[in-house]
Amino acid sequence: MNCTFIVNFVGTATAATIKQLAAITHENDGKWLISKVNFIDNQVAAVIKVEMPLDKASIVKEAFQSHPDLLVKIVDCEANINKEESIYQVRLDANDRFGIVNEITHLLDGQGIGILDMDCQRVFLAGGGVSSNLFTATMAIRLPAEINIEDVAKELEALSEDTRVVIES
Repeated sequence: MNCTFIVNFVGTATAATIKQLAAITHENDGKWLISKVNFIDNQVAAVIKVEMPLDKASIVKEAFQSHPDLLVKIVDCEANINKEESIYQVRLDANDRFGIVNEITHLLDGQGIGILDMDCQRVFLAGGGVSSNLFTATMAIRLPAEINIEDVAKELEALSEDTRVVIES
């Protein structure tokens, strides 16, 4: 029988630390379903969803919790994922403006669309004037079964006349 849990941690670490924790998970027949690991200098913040055999979970949990330089929180969760939901990769491009991230998240949240990952970038466009910045958001979103991705793309594009949405998968 398998179990699923989420490991959250912050602290001092290197890529080798993450590799070691992944290896311990793999050695105990587990896998990282979703992971988001961010480094700034030698500081790390991570959220990892792990699925593995219940009888080996304590070994992996202990490996995370016993790391001396990490503050770790582990939460057990349901393994069941509604098969009717769909996950899409979407890229949104628009002229940068105040509140754009709030507009995007408000629109998606209002329809029960889950944001699994959102990576935002702002790029200065040379020759375009003082406030010529391009905003790009790359998102992984989970749609409820009753929502069509094409409709979501059109609604996002309606946020402003310069907004373009590309459905990547």
